Amino acid sequence: MNKLGKLLLVGTMALGLAGCGGNDKPTADNGDKKEPVTITIGISPDYAPYESKTKEGKIVGFDVDMVDLFEKYLTEEEGVEYNLEFKEMDFDNIVVQIQGSQVDLGVSGFTYDEKRKVEWSEPYLGSSQVAVVNKNSDIKTKDDLKDKKIAAQTGATGEKVAKDLTKDYVGMKSVQDIFTGLSSNQYDAVIVDSGVAKNYVNNGEFTLIDEVLLDEKNYIIAKEGNKEMIEKINKCIQKFIASEDYTKLCNEYGLTPLEK
Repeated sequence: MNKLGKLLLVGTMALGLAGCGGNDKPTADNGDKKEPVTITIGISPDYAPYESKTKEGKIVGFDVDMVDLFEKYLTEEEGVEYNLEFKEMDFDNIVVQIQGSQVDLGVSGFTYDEKRKVEWSEPYLGSSQVAVVNKNSDIKTKDDLKDKKIAAQTGATGEKVAKDLTKDYVGMKSVQDIFTGLSSNQYDAVIVDSGVAKNYVNNGEFTLIDEVLLDEKNYIIAKEGNKEMIEKINKCIQKFIASEDYTKLCNEYGLTPLEK
């Protein structure tokens, strides 16, 4: 990517930058020249193919490539340089950071949950929650999941699905840790996004239960009331979905496109 090489990586608490979501004006005139606009984005890069890290520590994935295009769209549309910068944090901390105005947006495979008190963008991908088991598992159907030991990511919609299926639920922050635990038989199954599931199943160690547990779509989130930011993002989403890049990236990452 081009400008996203300037990623900001932080721990579980992020120091706020002046972005469009804060109290500062989105742009500042300096004579005929407008100051660049920085938009900060909370991301949890443990969710391939949406976002993950290479061995060199670079964040890559569908969402990252999409945001890179958004940066270009906004710069061209508004005639001022936009810098969209990621801040790395745990998935279940992103909403808290947005609500506290520490970041402007959350882009991390978010699916709709009315309990999340945020502004929601238009959807940009189709999605679903599914179950994954080890290859030698005797679990073959959704009914077989009843009362099994099931893991899901804390704060994700898969957590609710898992709790509806069993009382023996395990919540974990990292999807990578979830699959490490499944591999070592710490639990019987995991509930994750279908795109994430396919990514792990393709490695050959796991099996996908071929039943959708919850139909969903993916969204971008901002602080509740920050409709100006969401309007900007919605324009980007509309342009993205109408582009050839959208089809190309969906195919590249094995994700479900929305109907145009």
